[in-house]
Amino acid sequence: MHRIDTRTAPTAYILLMAAWVFGFAHLDRDLAPFVVFAALLGAGAIQVALGYILGRWAAVSLAVVPVVLAVAASGSDSGLWFTVVVLTIFPGAPFIALGVFLRRWKEERDDPSPDAWLYGERPEL
Repeated sequence: MHRIDTRTAPTAYILLMAAWVFGFAHLDRDLAPFVVFAALLGAGAIQVALGYILGRWAAVSLAVVPVVLAVAASGSDSGLWFTVVVLTIFPGAPFIALGVFLRRWKEERDDPSPDAWLYGERPEL
C-alpha cells in the first residue's frame, strides 16, 4: 500500500471530502442518526489526520475545500453549503489545527537535542 505523505495528503483529503459532500448532496432520504454521527466522526478524523500529516499551519487553509465542493454539488440556493460552512468553522478548521498541534508537540517531545526546551524547536544544523 502506498504511504500517504505531505504530497499526497491534500489530494486524498480533497477526494475524501468530495465523496463526503457529494454523498450528502445527492441523498433523497433521511439517514439514521447513527449513520450521520459516524459520517461526521469520520470527517473529523480525516481532518485531524490531514493536520497531523502535513504538520504546517497552512494546512488549516484546506478547510475551505468542503465549502467549495458543497457549492459545486448543490448550488448556492441549497442549504448544504451553509451547513458545511458551519461545520468548517467548528469543528473542521479546529480539527485540522489540532492535528498540526499534535504533530508539532510530538516532534518537540521527541527532539533529542539537550537544549530543545530553550529553542522550542529543533535548531538547524
